[in-house]
Amino acid sequence: MVLQYINSKYKDQKNTRPKIEDMVFEFLGKENCENAMAFISYLRENKMSIQWASTNSWKITNKGKNVAYFKLYNDSWFIDPEINYEDTIFLNYVKNEKLGKILQKNVEHCVNCLPNGQCSPGRTIEILGKQFINVCHSIRFINPQGADIHCIKKLFEYRKNMIAGNKVQKTFYVGKMVKNKLINQFGLSNFNLAYDSITVFINRDINTPKSIKPENYDIFLRIYSEIMNNNPEYNFLNMLEAGLKEYCKKMP
Repeated sequence: MVLQYINSKYKDQKNTRPKIEDMVFEFLGKENCENAMAFISYLRENKMSIQWASTNSWKITNKGKNVAYFKLYNDSWFIDPEINYEDTIFLNYVKNEKLGKILQKNVEHCVNCLPNGQCSPGRTIEILGKQFINVCHSIRFINPQGADIHCIKKLFEYRKNMIAGNKVQKTFYVGKMVKNKLINQFGLSNFNLAYDSITVFINRDINTPKSIKPENYDIFLRIYSEIMNNNPEYNFLNMLEAGLKEYCKKMP
């Protein structure tokens, strides 16, 4: 149902690229609308840009780099922040600012929104030292208020400082058709592990996720090949192959 709604709205919004304020007034009730509009004012006051990205979804950027996504559905608004859980500097920041419990409270779990359970039941990941199962978007703030808003602003502050210091990791895009094809062919867990390890390699970290088993390395190379063909500017397949083979040699 969610997917059908999104698809029906996408073409219209792609042409009109609606302003976020207009859609907030249309979608949200009084309290949520006031909170969302106050947050939008905060974004603009702090020199963050808001650009339409997809159906009822806007990308929040600073100096051209992603900070988060702002999304609307029914009478709710969502903030999906850009977070790297393997970044030691970020982990220390979260600890010092005492944000860990709030982040873990806002872990988003799979609700089986895609047809035929394409990505259900989500993935198992570790977030700030605690394992979570059936995870979808990792951290998602829904109708944030009070402590949640404070946490989001602290995350944005950290992100802006990293952008200013040119320390933001590179990211890449995998088209929906390619992603669905790979998930259907190899399974969601294999796709997520391969995607995460490519991100690691792109940022020049030679580590490979420990959950990759040597006997599965051919599957991962096939996933890498498909993704890299979709992202020629990040064509590090030879390096990925060499690194993964070296990792597999060290496995017990």
